[in-house]
Amino acid sequence: MNNYFILVPILFPFICSILFNIIKFRNKGNRNIFLISVVVLNFIFTISLLTFFHNPEVDLYKINKLLDIYFRIDKLGILFASIVSFLWICTLFYSIEYMKHEGKEEKFFTFFILTLGATLGIAFSGNLFTMYMFYEFLTLVTFPLVIHEGSEEALQSGKKYLIYSFFGATLVLSGVILLYIVGGNFNFIEHGIWNKILPHDIELLSFLYILMFLGFGVKAAIVPLHGWLPSAMIAPTPVSALLHAVAVVKSGIFALVRITYYIFGSSIIREIHATQLLSILIGITIFMGSMLAFREQNLKKRLAYSTVSQLGYVILGIILLNKPGLTGGLMHLVNHAFIKITLFFCVGAIIYMTGKKYMYEIRGIGKEMPVTMWCFSIASISLIGIPPTNGFVSKWYLAQGGLLENRIFFVVILLLSALLTAAYLIPIIIIAFFPGKDFHYDQVTNKDPNPYMLYPIVLLTGIVVILGIFPSMVLNFIKSIVDIIV
Repeated sequence: MNNYFILVPILFPFICSILFNIIKFRNKGNRNIFLISVVVLNFIFTISLLTFFHNPEVDLYKINKLLDIYFRIDKLGILFASIVSFLWICTLFYSIEYMKHEGKEEKFFTFFILTLGATLGIAFSGNLFTMYMFYEFLTLVTFPLVIHEGSEEALQSGKKYLIYSFFGATLVLSGVILLYIVGGNFNFIEHGIWNKILPHDIELLSFLYILMFLGFGVKAAIVPLHGWLPSAMIAPTPVSALLHAVAVVKSGIFALVRITYYIFGSSIIREIHATQLLSILIGITIFMGSMLAFREQNLKKRLAYSTVSQLGYVILGIILLNKPGLTGGLMHLVNHAFIKITLFFCVGAIIYMTGKKYMYEIRGIGKEMPVTMWCFSIASISLIGIPPTNGFVSKWYLAQGGLLENRIFFVVILLLSALLTAAYLIPIIIIAFFPGKDFHYDQVTNKDPNPYMLYPIVLLTGIVVILGIFPSMVLNFIKSIVDIIV
């Protein structure tokens, strides 16, 4: 019976989102206390589950081998759930202030809480069907967040988001049905569900893997399936941060790890030679994302294209199929989550306090928003991967993985992309702090946001620094995951 506690972090947000719309709060202060209590309690539930229960599992409802709602916690799920639960708290505090100027706050927070439950459902899924079910539910509950503004542009962006997401879902569902016909097991098992394959199965399994990889790759923004991501920047900044750092794109990455190492298995993927085409797409994703970011003048969209490139690093680590590569990929999943949410929060603070959205508008803003821009600078340096930042640690392992597979091309792409990352982030810092002799300040007033927004930015920046100085805090746990599945 204790195993049913696994459902609490998933169901609690769903129940609270209903209560949020039933309860008549006297004022926004009471409403905020309710929201904070929900996400903090859910974080406590999640940590308690991970601390006091050893690999709990619940087979909730089973019709047949395919239609089986099954939950199970393993170390990979723990890693993802911990990141999600913590960053949701930071995003909530930030959103309480930020959403004042966006309006429709009740609608926003309803779907904000629902998205937490859906994301944790993905983290704790024990088989492919359950993960797919929550994966699609995630699309539905994030759609209202994307179109929150209600403008024609927002509606068009939401439509694009749905088209891309449902296209990916169709690919995944086709793969699941074919997998069912082949007779595969759908539970997530370390090293995959096949002990051996017959020669005539190689082409079919290769097709299946690529089909499902591309399907889940839509949310992971693999080129050319990345078009929804920059368009979704029309959403409020807290939504952008969730899409890019926590919920949607990381769910796509998480699903790719699951099908690669828990359904097919690294040894089988090597045998069916399924990564050649994907390697080309990933190389293009890393390079093209950086180039598009370099050309973009809108700050949020520049970060969006940056996400396309940085996710390519993580996917690269997945398909290298060796321990250093996957270690670097999972480490970059963690690092990117904390770095990118910090960058988005900083840009959101600029938009909230000044209304400025473009590169050419922020000259000299470092003097007006010193704390915000210093945090932006530290996070940017970490994303570039300059030693001893956390970005350097993950890229070091990725480079080791590439060399181990004799794929020098990947190492060259990593180095080139790092230079491009510097090329599209460093100019923002220079413009902010060194506007030039021809720039004249008006009366300088401090425009850093209030504590609800500023404290999460400072806290996350501190964590980014700590992860660079003491990477073993997370690295050892990631290595324990990799040792089991590779």
